[in-house]
Amino acid sequence: MSEENKKELNSFEKLNNIDLTDKIKEKIGLKYLSWAYAWGELKKAYPDAFYTIYKRTVKSTITSKIVDGGVETVTVTEDSNEIPYFTDGKTCYVKVGVTVDGVEYVELLPVMDNRNNSVPVSVIKMTDVNKAIQRAFVKACARHGLGLYIYAGEDLPEVNRKEINYRAIADNCDKYQTVVLNQVGFDKMKEDVIKAVQDKYPEDASKAIVDYVVKITNGKRLSMFTLADDSQNLQRINYFINEVKKELAAPVSGN
Repeated sequence: MSEENKKELNSFEKLNNIDLTDKIKEKIGLKYLSWAYAWGELKKAYPDAFYTIYKRTVKSTITSKIVDGGVETVTVTEDSNEIPYFTDGKTCYVKVGVTVDGVEYVELLPVMDNRNNSVPVSVIKMTDVNKAIQRAFVKACARHGLGLYIYAGEDLPEVNRKEINYRAIADNCDKYQTVVLNQVGFDKMKEDVIKAVQDKYPEDASKAIVDYVVKITNGKRLSMFTLADDSQNLQRINYFINEVKKELAAPVSGN
C-alpha cells in the first residue's frame, strides 16, 4: 500500500470514529449536520484541512452612451465575475472540495429549495446557493469519514427491505474458524476491511457493522492491527461485513 493510501485510510478512520450523536439534527425526516459543527470537528482533528468553493467565470458586455454637444459616443467594455454555481441551463448545482492531509474529495450538490426540489436557474437566489454550498461542504467532509454514517442508506429505497438478524450473523462470526495468514495476505485483508467500512449501507446495516467492529477491536484502531496480535479479529470482522453484504444483496421473499 502506498504512503498516500495509508494516510488516507488513517485519516478516514480517525474522522469516522468521531462521535457526532449530540450534534445531529433532523428536518423533514432527514438527518443532517450543521456546517459549523463539521468545520469545528474537522479543524480540531486536522488543523491544516481546508475547503474550496469552485466557481465559474461569467463574462458580460457593458454598453454606455454619452451625448456631448450633439455628438454621441458609444463605449463598450467587457467585465467578468466569478459565480459559485454551475448550470445545465435548467437547474443549478454547486461544487465544493474538502482537503484533508493532502487528499481532496469533491461533492456536487443540486441547488434545492426547502422541500429538496431543484431550483430552476431562472429563479435562482444566492441564499439558495449559499445553503447548497454549506450542505455540499458537510457531505464532502463525510467522504473523508466525518459523520459518514449520517448519510448511510439515504439513496437506497426503504420499501421491500428485508429484516436481517445481525445478532445471528455476529454469533456465527464469533465462532468463525480463522486461517493462518502471511504478512501479504494480512495487509491486503486489512486494507479491504478498512475500505469496506467506508462503503455506503442502509442505516441499520451501517450501525451493525460499526457495533461489531467496536466489539471486536475493543477500541483499537484497525490501522494499528498487526499480524501477530490481530489476525483472528481482522478475519472475523471481514467475515461479518461480507455476510452482511450477502444478506443485503439477497432477494426479498415474495418479490
